[in-house]
Amino acid sequence: MQAASRPRTWIWSVVLLSTLCCGRTQSTPLQVFDGARAFQDLLELVEIGPRPAGSEGAARARSLIAQRLRQAGWRVERHEFKAALPDGGELDMTNVIGIREGARRDQRILLVTHYDTKRLEGERFLGANDGASGVALLLELARQLAARPLAFTVWLVFFDGEEAFGPRISDWDGLYGSRALVDRMVEEGTFDEIGALVLVDMVADRDLNLVVDRSSSPALRAILRQEAEALGLEELIDPQVAVRVVDDHTPFLVSGVEEVLAVIDFQFGARRTPGPYWHTVRDNTSAVAAESLNSVGRLVVQTFLRIERRLLQRASAP
Repeated sequence: MQAASRPRTWIWSVVLLSTLCCGRTQSTPLQVFDGARAFQDLLELVEIGPRPAGSEGAARARSLIAQRLRQAGWRVERHEFKAALPDGGELDMTNVIGIREGARRDQRILLVTHYDTKRLEGERFLGANDGASGVALLLELARQLAARPLAFTVWLVFFDGEEAFGPRISDWDGLYGSRALVDRMVEEGTFDEIGALVLVDMVADRDLNLVVDRSSSPALRAILRQEAEALGLEELIDPQVAVRVVDDHTPFLVSGVEEVLAVIDFQFGARRTPGPYWHTVRDNTSAVAAESLNSVGRLVVQTFLRIERRLLQRASAP
């Protein structure tokens, strides 16, 4: 059975590779990113109010995400787990995963973000940028991907519990959802099937300035820059600033995934790291813009296409 199946897989890979590599026009359904529609999803999330892990707001955000994914034709999986908190307690959390099967099942591409917001005592923190923008971008990408055959299985992962309960993410606080998914995939034996992972977070700042994440794959960073130049968006990536970002891609990096890219604007509200709006009530709808979502969305679309072709070329090599 294995010997018979390999030639068919190889032939299909060559055909699909030819389709994907012969120019951008053959991927047209993926090129029309609707930033205005994504921004409407952002506004609906903000309208829910604060969405910290374990809250009613987080539950409502999960329902909205799952509804949008199903409307776009994605299979939805809820990954439920118990998070061990720094104070010794536990909290039920849930990752939401949208799944579309691709032609090849030996690898998968993960596009990830988080949907929870920082818990700020005594403050109504809405997280328009830090919490809602990445979700909105991936929901619009779900609509685009639904109209196109995929070379590999794609997971759109919306993590719970990215935010720490203390002031900063540490080895024992924060990144609860991504750590739990890494543990689950390792236990299931599916972790090595991750061909590439792209994280988006804080991507709707009116004054958009994406920084280079030094922990990301050099090859994928180069692809991002090349696609930005091709789209005339090179000014969105700050060539002078390079920082090591700790976010939901970090547990995957630490556990051995090499093809990882973090697309993030950590200079929120001013050209310094971290920006003055980060984790403050100024992270509201007045600080974000549909135009920023549209620009990053277009860039992520083209970067995804390049990553897909890159993995397919590797998989099809003799």
